[in-house]
Amino acid sequence: MAQPQPAKVSYFFGKGYSDLWNTIKESWSRNIHSAGDQFSLACEKGCFTMGGGMNLIAAISIFTFGSLITAFTTFAHIAVLFAFFAFIYMGFGLLWLIDRIYIMINKIKNACPNPDCQAPFLIPTYECPGCGEKHTNLVPSKYGILKRTCLCGTKLPTTFLNGRGQLKAYCPECDTALSGDTASRQYAFPVIGGPSVGKTCFINMAIDQMMSDVAPARSWEMSFISDTEEKDHALAMKSLNQGVRLMKTELNSLTAYQLMLKLPNEKIGRRIYVYDISGEMFSSSSDVQNNLAYSYANGFIFIIDPLTLNQFAMDVEDKVDLNAYGASSKDFEDILNIMLINLEKMFGLKDKDTLKRNLAVVINKVDIPTLEEKIGEIAAQQYLAENAETCKSYMDARDAVCRNFLEEYGAGNFVRTAEAKFKTVRYFTCSALGHNHEGQPYEGKNVVDPVMWLLQQADSSIKAE
Repeated sequence: MAQPQPAKVSYFFGKGYSDLWNTIKESWSRNIHSAGDQFSLACEKGCFTMGGGMNLIAAISIFTFGSLITAFTTFAHIAVLFAFFAFIYMGFGLLWLIDRIYIMINKIKNACPNPDCQAPFLIPTYECPGCGEKHTNLVPSKYGILKRTCLCGTKLPTTFLNGRGQLKAYCPECDTALSGDTASRQYAFPVIGGPSVGKTCFINMAIDQMMSDVAPARSWEMSFISDTEEKDHALAMKSLNQGVRLMKTELNSLTAYQLMLKLPNEKIGRRIYVYDISGEMFSSSSDVQNNLAYSYANGFIFIIDPLTLNQFAMDVEDKVDLNAYGASSKDFEDILNIMLINLEKMFGLKDKDTLKRNLAVVINKVDIPTLEEKIGEIAAQQYLAENAETCKSYMDARDAVCRNFLEEYGAGNFVRTAEAKFKTVRYFTCSALGHNHEGQPYEGKNVVDPVMWLLQQADSSIKAE
């Protein structure tokens, strides 16, 4: 049953019917009353007198012909009003359909940023700017077609076409306040990885470089949706710029960094959600099941700490202080398996099914000695030169050397599982900090590439460069 709204019911969906009934009722009442008056006069004068007989004939005529005329006008009245009402109802239905088509064409979606909710939805709850009352189903309906009149008298737009997305909005599930334009596309990218792989540093560096470098170069408008997240990001970048590492993401924590992206000459904006998930949440399958963000994610960023590869760690242990690099304590192949178990449950997939999502695998900490030569820019350029006939781009070359590196150091099962389960897998390298010397400003390297690739896969309007 539809929830009653704090709004006035439209005339054509409420009072119009009562007015029609009252008009018909009044017409019949007058007809019968007039016939009754003539019959009373006939009785007073005597029905067989000249005057009384005339009144009796008048009473019979009024009752007979008046009823026929009243019936005809009643049906005509009903027909005209119902035709008009039908036109109004068709207009209401058509506008509702147009609004839904507009949502579908522009791929408008919303999701709750509250980590305890994460619910996806199309139409948020909207607040009346006049009195603060909340309207849970602000669409063309019996409360209004183009606009709805709140009980306080304020008119509210009922579609995204005429401004509904500009109203203050809330999650319809948990009532969390939503920031930004809700008439926008939504892209969600959870960042996956074990403890100490550098997820939080990666996310903050990637966001900072997107806003300071990528957006201006492409004439994009890019901003934080939430003032709180903007302040948190500013504090994080202040620490990183001072050479201070960030604190680990809290256990069982899921943080959504919300960005609004507006492309040149496009009316519909993009809400980009980048989810930072605590590595400890991948200790068991049950912990991950609570993350509804997985169900509507457009792609995943999977970060690997190369020091979790035992053979590689042994190869470099005499060259670096492994403790200083903070090697992750969780095997990334186990994390992938736990992740896939939950995705298969969420989407009802069978063992042989492929998830229709893209996966960006990012090997972090490429600043570790010898790693640049194995999978960094030098290695990718060399591979491209040696395989010019089969390898057509630097991205393909980087992808190949990363695959070969993982195969060489015993992570072949990870490679095969990832490529069997996801729509497309692309490998990247980065250094979320740029170096390992505390006290010196950190500067991420190649951190934007995975985010940009996933965005380009999700939205054809975001062209690769």
